Amino acid sequence: MTPASEEFVRQLMMATAVGSGAASIALILHLGPVSAVWRALSARTKRVERRANVDEMTGCWNRRRFMEILNDKLAEIEDAKDAGRAYEEITMLLLDVDHFKMINDTFGHANGDEVLRMLGQCARENQSWTVGRLGGDEFAILVAGSDPRLIGPEARNFADKLASLLRNNEKARGFQGISVGVASAPQDASRSQDLMHKADVALYAGKRNGRGKITFYHRDMEHEEAEERQIAHDLHAALLLDQLELHYQPIIEADGTVCAAEALLRWRNRGRGYVPPDKFVRVAEKSEMIHRLGEWVFKRACRDLKSSGYPRFSVNVSGAQFRNDGMVDMFRRVLRESGCEASQFTLEITETVVLSATPSVQRALKELREMGFTIALDDFGTGNNSFALLRDLPVDYIKIDKSYTQRLETDKITQIFVTAIGEIAKELDMIVVAEGIETEEQQTCSRIAGAVRFQGYLHGRPEPIRGQQRPAAVLEQVAS
Repeated sequence: MTPASEEFVRQLMMATAVGSGAASIALILHLGPVSAVWRALSARTKRVERRANVDEMTGCWNRRRFMEILNDKLAEIEDAKDAGRAYEEITMLLLDVDHFKMINDTFGHANGDEVLRMLGQCARENQSWTVGRLGGDEFAILVAGSDPRLIGPEARNFADKLASLLRNNEKARGFQGISVGVASAPQDASRSQDLMHKADVALYAGKRNGRGKITFYHRDMEHEEAEERQIAHDLHAALLLDQLELHYQPIIEADGTVCAAEALLRWRNRGRGYVPPDKFVRVAEKSEMIHRLGEWVFKRACRDLKSSGYPRFSVNVSGAQFRNDGMVDMFRRVLRESGCEASQFTLEITETVVLSATPSVQRALKELREMGFTIALDDFGTGNNSFALLRDLPVDYIKIDKSYTQRLETDKITQIFVTAIGEIAKELDMIVVAEGIETEEQQTCSRIAGAVRFQGYLHGRPEPIRGQQRPAAVLEQVAS
């Protein structure tokens, strides 16, 4: 529209707002043809409506407009049910980008924006879908019908197509996939907020079981979510009341000498009894509680070291702790307060933390090693490990997961795998620790494969520190 036309429309709108109908008509007749006026007004109205309803970055409906569409569809279903008419069910796909914060932190926000743009563009190519961007990296899609046999493959095809597009886009690096939660109306919920909640429950149930999944809602998930909320509440109380414990399992040299012990977190809740660490740590990792839990563990390990009789401790560090910019400072402060030295501790991290480490994680690991900590790669072999990356990993120890060491006697493939790790570790001056050793035969096989340190029930079960001496079970193992 020309500047003259814009001025014309502006005057028209002002006259319409403050003047009489006759004055408006007179202005129209005076300033130009009616058809031109309405075309200009129509174009202007469309632009205003688009800005009000469409997400500028992705071209999807914005949250407000998407919820309006959803509410209208749900109202149609309810009206049809009340009138006894047939109706078509709808399904919501709630999705977000896996590890999106890592993409932004590693490659920059422009890179992350490109991922979102491509996601929106790819979703909108399906003409039968109603696509909305709810905020950040969260999107919602409305699909006709509710048959999981049709919707599941359709969602998987979309996820695969998107992954293929982004793998070939240099402006959208770091993409690892999407997670999708699915809920249908009216079978799962008949109100928009309830449908959104249940799709969200399914989304996070899928994430708990490994990202990149398409997960359909079912009622049991509500129980799981409620249980997690209760665990989080009880764990918060346990931290405040100092009701957690550390038990220590010895790590043995090939000659039988006890060289260290691994600190293992234990929680016995009055109401629910023993709570497995993988259960409550996973809950803590979803919130800031993991940082408090990690600090509690390290403080207690520093306190126990002085009375344990062990020369050093290994302490597990959750990958979620690396999200806290103050983690390194926490270790430094606790060492200062306790009088312990970093060289008395090995920090154990999982291979997924290292192999997908962002620059900030790599900096944190470098700082910790410079402080004097040694770093162990725990449970090696359970993730998507890469021998090619071992050369550049900032670690001192590799701990072979028990699922491998306990198969060494009978499984040829496992023998080859563990032996290869041993050979590579020897070349890189890394120490191999075999976990889960329960028999002399397992230890012998692990030693032949290249392990030089051993941990497992053969050498002692995890026990709390009692007094100034090592647990009797450990002393017996050393003596034997």
